[in-house]
Amino acid sequence: MDSEASRIVAPGNWQPITGCRHPITASWRLLVLAAFLLIPMRLQAADPAPNLACAKCHPAETAGFLSTPMGRSSGPAADAPSGKYGHALSKSEFTIDVTGQGSGGKMVQHIERDGFSGEYPIAFAVGSGTHAFAYVVDIGGHLFESPLGYFPGRGWGMSPGYEEQKSPDFDRPVTEDCLFCHTGRARPVAGTYNTFADPPLESAAITCDRCHGPVEAHLRNPVPGSIINPANLPPRARDSVCEQCHLMGEERVPNPGRKVNDFVAGENLEDVYSVYVKADSQDPSRPGAFKVVSQAQQLALSMCARQSGGKLWCGTCHDPHVLPKDPKAYFRERCLTCHHLASLKTHPKPAQDCVGCHMPRRPVTDGAHTVFTDHRITRHPPPASPSAVESTATSETNLTLAAWHEPAGSLADRNLGLADVRVGDRHENFPLVYKGFQLLMQCWSGFPNDPALLNGLGLAVLASNHGNEAAASFEQAIELEPGSAVDQLHAGLAWKAAHDDPKAIAYFEKALELDPLLAQPYRELAAIYAAENDTAKLRETFERFHKAFPQSIRAQEDMHETGP
Repeated sequence: MDSEASRIVAPGNWQPITGCRHPITASWRLLVLAAFLLIPMRLQAADPAPNLACAKCHPAETAGFLSTPMGRSSGPAADAPSGKYGHALSKSEFTIDVTGQGSGGKMVQHIERDGFSGEYPIAFAVGSGTHAFAYVVDIGGHLFESPLGYFPGRGWGMSPGYEEQKSPDFDRPVTEDCLFCHTGRARPVAGTYNTFADPPLESAAITCDRCHGPVEAHLRNPVPGSIINPANLPPRARDSVCEQCHLMGEERVPNPGRKVNDFVAGENLEDVYSVYVKADSQDPSRPGAFKVVSQAQQLALSMCARQSGGKLWCGTCHDPHVLPKDPKAYFRERCLTCHHLASLKTHPKPAQDCVGCHMPRRPVTDGAHTVFTDHRITRHPPPASPSAVESTATSETNLTLAAWHEPAGSLADRNLGLADVRVGDRHENFPLVYKGFQLLMQCWSGFPNDPALLNGLGLAVLASNHGNEAAASFEQAIELEPGSAVDQLHAGLAWKAAHDDPKAIAYFEKALELDPLLAQPYRELAAIYAAENDTAKLRETFERFHKAFPQSIRAQEDMHETGP
């Protein structure tokens, strides 16, 4: 990128890149769904009981944990009933056939639209069933999300992010980050976007090491101190154990050379990755939208937490080894450890359900058809729905991000810059993209061989529709990680924006050579050939896409439109 890079992305030069969202930002809703549900992968091939080693010495704790939603974070697809569902917006008709039960059962989902149909065996159930089940299909070792979910008490419906789609299909990638909070450690194929080894998980569901750290040393020498007890950690590391899965924020940015799922209990979260939230959401007087995975953020806003001097944390009220038989009494007892029985004299009667009044279940803004417990512990019940108060929160056009906890040194600018660019791109908010671009330019010299930073710079410049300069940044990233199909896709998008079709085609083809089941390059190639009226190449591209996704409604429609 040249010395005039800051001019290139001046606010007046920005143009939205409609239809060119790169896969990372396009799949953000899947991260929300993954955090809101619970994703298992090729469940039958994974170890069904990885916690048994702990159960030998801790049978009560292990049994209690396995009864909780975390302990049931993966489940067989056949646990939901057969049924039918019609999606009015897209005129898609779904049929769900379930045979057998439990791990020996099978589920097949059918989709039909405009005379075309597809059939997908469901490989993995998504969810403990507390709030919902969603489903994942396995196509050639690549994991994709079904558009259909099951909501106990309500029945079948569209999964979050699919409700407003006019042509839903089984083509939303499931990535390594999506799996981090909801299953045992994943086994992705290096350099790929959503390809996994067989089996893709070391274990099917969340295991003891998620909260207690590596267990090998403790198994060799099972004495106190040879394993982590989160309650005994310093407050920041203690809270990080819970925040790894109960704080999504607006963006999570790994440090150079790290991944989100590198985090292990005992570390501070920002030693591995930074979480960024809306800056005004940290102000207790300005409540933001009530979201699915923001329990840690909500709790920090509460008067209880703010006046506790850091003593109140998730473990004060929650025991992950216990599923209370009487939640009202269980949590009331915990409230009274601080507030004492004398406080009940000022309460209206009856006063048996502290949580019901001060932590009511409320609809969320980023998850369909369900409600979650509000952890802000308000003195008076908040509005029943996310309406008047929350609609006055900062608009997406005036968005400022802040680190939940600042990373060390120059990582503060680097990580915030990447968060600004990614969130700004997702919301088509150019002032935020430009702010992130400036931060990345300022710290670039400190991270000259950082593919994530180079991709962030490229994305920011691409948002201003300066394809040549964006391509230069993406190509530098490719030199550092030549096996990344997503980097090749980014370079192709940049050259397409620069109106250099031959170079764009070359990069899209390289992306497909590295990953034939990356859907977007097919669409980009088809758009180029359609604009050039090259019907032979257009047909060939549709044929390749159909071969990669033979059940896809979109692929069948494309083939039909181009004739025999």
